[in-house]
Amino acid sequence: MFRWSWLIIAFCLASCSSLRVSSDYDSEADFSALHSYEWLPAPRVESGDPKIQYDSLLASRVKTAVNERLAEKGFERNAKHPDFLVTYHVAIDNKISVTYLNELYGYGPGWGPGYRRNIRHYGYPSRNAVVSEYQVGTLILDVVRAADKQLIWRGTASDEVYPDHSTEAREKRVREAVEKIFEQFPPAK
Repeated sequence: MFRWSWLIIAFCLASCSSLRVSSDYDSEADFSALHSYEWLPAPRVESGDPKIQYDSLLASRVKTAVNERLAEKGFERNAKHPDFLVTYHVAIDNKISVTYLNELYGYGPGWGPGYRRNIRHYGYPSRNAVVSEYQVGTLILDVVRAADKQLIWRGTASDEVYPDHSTEAREKRVREAVEKIFEQFPPAK
């Protein structure tokens, strides 16, 4: 039974999302007056970096997920007289992770009582570094008041980017990010 419980715990931890979500809003805005929305045109970034150029596949996934989530929350799309406008932005940052491994602290001989004795046996303790590069993608969803074009709410979701994921996995990640972002919209007063 003890072995099975560790397997269950390991599976649960592995399936947990590392998605980090946050939001900010204008405390003066009246969110109860919002009933309908429309999309602002997506900004086209001309950076020369293909990772953050306008991507029509990503745009379609984000818009579909947002439309579904807003409909679930009771908002309807109205191109002629929207109460608010929605747009999104995507950013990708390169990150570096450095992990130090020291054989005296569980990564080799010498762990436990009398560990200094083992230095004579195996040589001096060493410290190895493992360096890895990865990318973090951030999806930003903005809600703008239609009357005066003022930003009244912003939600963000950040997580590691996996470029080798399948189309289905990418769509699932976008849906998960949009769902978690919109858990905080409209903000509770």
